[in-house]
Amino acid sequence: MVRHHSCPLPSSLKAFRTQFPLPHHDIIPSVIIKECLYQGRYYNLGYVLKINCNTCTCRIKGTAKFEFECEQNVCLVRQELLTGINDARQGWKASNYSFLWGKTLEEGIQYRLGTFKPLRPTMEMTEIHQITNGPLPASFDSRQKWRNLITPIRDQGDCGSSWAFSSAALASDRLAIESLGMEKKELSPQHLLSCQKRGQRACRGGHLDKAWYFMRKKGITTTSCFPYLGKEDVKCPFLNGNKGKKVRCPTGTEDEVYYSTPPYRVGPKEEEIQREIYFNGPVQATFKVNSDFFLYKSGVYHHIESLTAGLPQPFRQSNYHSIRIIGWGEEVIDNKRLRYWLCANSWGEGWGEQGYFKIIRGQDECDIEMFVVGVWAHTEMNGF
Repeated sequence: MVRHHSCPLPSSLKAFRTQFPLPHHDIIPSVIIKECLYQGRYYNLGYVLKINCNTCTCRIKGTAKFEFECEQNVCLVRQELLTGINDARQGWKASNYSFLWGKTLEEGIQYRLGTFKPLRPTMEMTEIHQITNGPLPASFDSRQKWRNLITPIRDQGDCGSSWAFSSAALASDRLAIESLGMEKKELSPQHLLSCQKRGQRACRGGHLDKAWYFMRKKGITTTSCFPYLGKEDVKCPFLNGNKGKKVRCPTGTEDEVYYSTPPYRVGPKEEEIQREIYFNGPVQATFKVNSDFFLYKSGVYHHIESLTAGLPQPFRQSNYHSIRIIGWGEEVIDNKRLRYWLCANSWGEGWGEQGYFKIIRGQDECDIEMFVVGVWAHTEMNGF
């Protein structure tokens, strides 16, 4: 008989000595990972994670598969849209903005725009035609002609108040220009948000014609008196609709009230708009914002329809916005000569070209030339 020699087991472990052979290596059961994997990290079953604008929950699929199940919202910042714009070589570039990340396209439209499309009676407003003649320059910037008199870029935040921002900014510009700098004031969009309730929806949008009517009848004070808070539930601090030349500010001080003349519509022709800007200053304009505009960084914008054509309607949402056109110019990009309007947005200096953008000129791109407004200024008795 052949003896097999082995080291004796300690008495404390002898009871655990198996009577069965170890399983063969190829029949060891695989380990089931009861976790969801995302970007190299594992998350427990039931874990809730925010991925861009969608809330995702780790769930079990089938018998042994674990995956994140996400909402299907269309995000404002989408990598495929960014890539599509920047690869298209269409004359402008896009960027990923942190203040837009995590928002849905619907939220961007609701909170970053805020101007209702003009109604038919407003669209039929009498046009004023410039009778001035003479050649116009190939490029023009109101900031150069009227130095230090043009309202700087402001930020409406997550409040659909472009109707108030563009109106207050244009009023400020025209007041400063017509007074030759004697009345250089930054007028208050919060005054319009808080005090003009009839027919307006504050941070949920407003009509431009109603904003101008309010400034003509009730007047508007300055941002130093009534700073912007970006909220629609801020109570109007002025008694009796602030009728008069002065108001008592929330801080207890007094400030002037400025009144406008009736606005007028500039003809929807390229040269009409140019002459109005060149001789009288910036104008107010409405235009349709599509999903790609939110991502604009530089260049001459035009809507790249092919990037969303054929996609479901939620990807193709759009609505109206209002801004100031302060000039124009030409730019050669990718061997193409592009004529543009120079515009001031209200999304802060971190967006676009330090808060400004260029958009194709002379083709009514996104309805930019459809409804353009100016206002006469007079400075006697605190008017503009």
